[in-house]
Amino acid sequence: MRAADVLRELGRPIAYYPFLSRYLGGVNASVFFCQIFYWQDKAASELGVHKTVEQLEEETGLSYEEQRTARRALRSKGVLIETAKRIEHKTYFRIDDDALERLLSSTPATEKQRSKTSDTKSGKSTSRNGESPSREIGKVHLANAGNPDSRDGQTLARGSADPHSVNSTETTTETTAATRATDAVDKSIAAAAENEKPNPNPERELTDLLVSLERARGKELSIDRSRDRVHVLTWLGNGVTLERLRAAHALAVAARGRDGDDRPTYAGFVTTFIDAEASVATTPAVTFDRAEWYRSPEGVNARAAELPFRPCKPDENWLYYRVLVAKASREQRAIGFVLADAERFNQVDLYQFARKTIGDALMPVDDYAS
Repeated sequence: MRAADVLRELGRPIAYYPFLSRYLGGVNASVFFCQIFYWQDKAASELGVHKTVEQLEEETGLSYEEQRTARRALRSKGVLIETAKRIEHKTYFRIDDDALERLLSSTPATEKQRSKTSDTKSGKSTSRNGESPSREIGKVHLANAGNPDSRDGQTLARGSADPHSVNSTETTTETTAATRATDAVDKSIAAAAENEKPNPNPERELTDLLVSLERARGKELSIDRSRDRVHVLTWLGNGVTLERLRAAHALAVAARGRDGDDRPTYAGFVTTFIDAEASVATTPAVTFDRAEWYRSPEGVNARAAELPFRPCKPDENWLYYRVLVAKASREQRAIGFVLADAERFNQVDLYQFARKTIGDALMPVDDYAS
């Protein structure tokens, strides 16, 4: 499945995909991209989406200058195609799916810049006037190299000072210089030790965990860079931890076993249980009749979490979702109620959907096709 198709199948509206900002050049570029991407499938023109500056500002909150900057960033990445119709005084926007595919298969620009940033930080520091600290320290010594004053304000002749007295100015300067040198050495050692540590790669950690969990089940799982990486990046964008991935994988394995499916739990399949895992952990207890869970949306959602089954999508009709949960539960009482409920209210589309989804094997024995 192509990267653009995966984004369309995620199934829930969000303001923007946070992980894309690392690829597109910032949050504003990501917000602009997601707005055009959302409307692109609904556009009537082959040229793409026509939106005025005012419309985009109302929908995204981006000002005219912010829109210009975002468009420039997206064009530089090759993902945004603009077509200007001067006679119509319109500009059409379209997302290049192929360019998006290539971009998401590459390394984000922020990661490429980390090495440059670390190199800059590890270079010699300079003062405001552009000179090195050591040169400035030398100037401090020269400035303080005059004849020291005695406590009574009289200048001591050279060689006449108390041999046991100490020049506090020189001592302070020398101590400061020594402290700076020691700090510089300590920081250099710390930086060297830090550079020896392997850079954490959360994307690799998540994929390695999924592969190892499947290997423990005796399954060989490979991560397809062009197809599965979008799912992994979505996990990162949504803050999925290793613990959450373990929990979602357990739900996915249970679903495979319930369906008698011997295939590995691919990244795309596990993605459908990421939200289910979160909803199980955060959803408060709902009071409902356990024996007749199919009578209310709350009961259906709770039963889905018990099975486990994916959560109901925000734009999904709960009556149709109930059909899917009833099939997953394999409870004859629930299946019979779903069919009878659709017939009772003369919901032909729902009834036909239920019959087709449930199948003859789970259909009640006293049910007859309409």
